[in-house]
Amino acid sequence: MTTVAPVNTPDSRKPASLSAAPDAQVVEFPAGIPAFEMCRRFVVIASPELSPLSCLQSLDPPEASFLTVDPRLLDPQYDFTLREFERARLGAAVDEALVWLAIVTVAPEGGATANLRAPVVINARRMVGCQFIRDDHEYPVRFPLTRD
Repeated sequence: MTTVAPVNTPDSRKPASLSAAPDAQVVEFPAGIPAFEMCRRFVVIASPELSPLSCLQSLDPPEASFLTVDPRLLDPQYDFTLREFERARLGAAVDEALVWLAIVTVAPEGGATANLRAPVVINARRMVGCQFIRDDHEYPVRFPLTRD
């Protein structure tokens, strides 16, 4: 297994150990991720220490990694509708299942939020992803994550 940079979890300041299998499938982001347009190849890394979070790790410089969470865990009624042009960018059929992730930000002073307005969506069949920014304000950019 290839070890990647550790990521601090919101539950502790101890780094979680994350690793990607050498045969991990690479997700292509043709346009990159906003502010990280040079990063076009990513792997999704899951770790028991990090669950229910995962890590979206760039394979391209500059090295970037993002904590992510399934938006359904934060809002069971989350709207998973994509517009036709968004589905076309992913090469996804209308009824095709997609992987949805919300990027998590951990504040230096503690606490964490998830960006529900700009989800990362991955077509696992084609291994293509994109971050889509929703036009409406139904979902916040900073949805607070709390411990239950």
